[in-house]
Amino acid sequence: MKRWNGSVIESIDFQKELNGIDKLEQTDALNCAIYAEDVHKHCLKSEMNYHPDYQYMKNQKDINEKMRGILIDWLIEVHLKFKLLPETLYLTINIIDR
Repeated sequence: MKRWNGSVIESIDFQKELNGIDKLEQTDALNCAIYAEDVHKHCLKSEMNYHPDYQYMKNQKDINEKMRGILIDWLIEVHLKFKLLPETLYLTINIIDR
């Protein structure tokens, strides 16, 4: 992947100094670091709408707590064996919990 040179970076108007999020990447136009804080805030806000209910196991008819533990352990072993991405494991567990 080719990075943009300094002259292109200097022509971009960075409206504000980045604090924390992607501060090291603020001079790389391909990373769009000027939007990182807004994207992060949006993700945190929308996460609250999509998290599973903390009492979901009471409504679960197919498996109980012990069965879920065994299933999750097995999924982790499969995940490690096939060297899958962490997101795959997280999404799988999320689907099971819903």
